[in-house]
Amino acid sequence: MITRALVAATTCILLNGCTENEGTITPTIGTITESAYASGVVKAEGQYQVYPVVSGRVVAILVQEGDTVEAGQVLLHIDDRTSSLNTNNAYAQLRLLEQNVREEGPVLSQLRSALEQAREKLNVDSLNFSRQQALWAQKIGSRNDLDQRELAYNTSRTNYDRATKMLVESRSKLQTELNVARNNAAISASGNDDRSPRSLIHGIVYDLMIEPGELATTQKPIAVIGSATDLHVDLEVDEFDIRQVNQGQKVYVTLDSYGDRAFEAKVVRIIPFMDERSRTFKVEAHFVERPPVLFPNLTAEASVVLQVKENVMRIPASYVVADTYVLTGKDTRTAVQLGLRDMEYVEVVSGIEANTPLYKP
Repeated sequence: MITRALVAATTCILLNGCTENEGTITPTIGTITESAYASGVVKAEGQYQVYPVVSGRVVAILVQEGDTVEAGQVLLHIDDRTSSLNTNNAYAQLRLLEQNVREEGPVLSQLRSALEQAREKLNVDSLNFSRQQALWAQKIGSRNDLDQRELAYNTSRTNYDRATKMLVESRSKLQTELNVARNNAAISASGNDDRSPRSLIHGIVYDLMIEPGELATTQKPIAVIGSATDLHVDLEVDEFDIRQVNQGQKVYVTLDSYGDRAFEAKVVRIIPFMDERSRTFKVEAHFVERPPVLFPNLTAEASVVLQVKENVMRIPASYVVADTYVLTGKDTRTAVQLGLRDMEYVEVVSGIEANTPLYKP
């Protein structure tokens, strides 16, 4: 007959045995993927904000959100009347100088006429002076007559030289002024073009930030344009992890729009400059497996795969105490050497065996 004491003892032994085994696990053999966490946003290739070069009221918008645009295509027109007046003045000045610089133009024609008159006067005075010199040699005439003829000749020669120099200088000056006027006209024409902002790339209009009749300023963007087909992820990687990130590494990207589904990408570009405020580096990753529907500025989280190790002894990271110990008994700490770790598991290099029971701290 089983006594009450024996039943109690047996029950106690059974209960103690259950308590000892409750909450224990043993290491498993599997794969550990070490990765670096990064956050970021989706960007279209070549995505940029369009800023007007001049300020003015928008008189017409020629595109809509979602429209495909070609490089150089006009997006809208800005009314800048001051620039228009400056352009008209520049072209008026250009036309005037183009007329004056011609040899048959009014300025050079008048100077050539004055030069011709000076030449004829010089010829006459030169001939009269020569004749007076011949008469004086024959003792005919007075010294005063000779001096008057010589003075007239010297004056005519000075006037002729001055007319010649004036023609040459005026021709050069008009040519210089014409070149300046052409440059001013070109600048004004460029200003006219600035009143019609154009797309820099072949892409899609993702956003328009202005309406007809509103005032466009050079400090405020008016549109966002980017590639319609090529979208990537701009990630921010912490300065402690960036040394392990290299081009070509796999990246698994999750988007709020797709829940827990991860899309494979790869690192294609690392910007070697740290943002001092966030202490992060910008890394560009391109999708290998692209989401079916994708938009710029979607929030993304990513794991950059740094290292993959297979057939390792691993335990859940939650079973490690102070990155140094595991519990092989309720109150027994055993030192272990750890290796790689991921979000869930950590590799155990030495300190325990594959069949060692472990207690959760």
